[in-house]
Amino acid sequence: MERTYLTRFAAIAAFAASLSFSAALADPVTSHQVYVVSVDFGSAPENFARLKELTFANAKSSISDEAGCRQFDVYEVPNSPNHVFLYEAYDDETAFKQHLASPHYKQFSDETTSIITSRAVSRGNMLAMNRKPN
Repeated sequence: MERTYLTRFAAIAAFAASLSFSAALADPVTSHQVYVVSVDFGSAPENFARLKELTFANAKSSISDEAGCRQFDVYEVPNSPNHVFLYEAYDDETAFKQHLASPHYKQFSDETTSIITSRAVSRGNMLAMNRKPN
């Protein structure tokens, strides 16, 4: 079961990475290093609406308040009830560490600690971005 979950998580991460990042980065291979974080959070059914609400607020604040946060997408995973999947892109690992130190992330973390039942995180540097121009 754990292996199936990780395989599904990897597939979702690959799908998220295939989505549009920006027209400026439409080149198939970019020299601009991007630090990518993907997270799958699960909750009990009665807490899922609150988890989504808190996740949306965190994503919005990350984009508006953090110069180094380039993308912060939130997905509901159809095959995993009560799960949200985050795909985040930062200028570099330092920008991600600044995200973790931000007031809005600390609030998100404090408010979700008791409602998150599972968490799977993947982090790394983007090797290539294959995008169609807008």
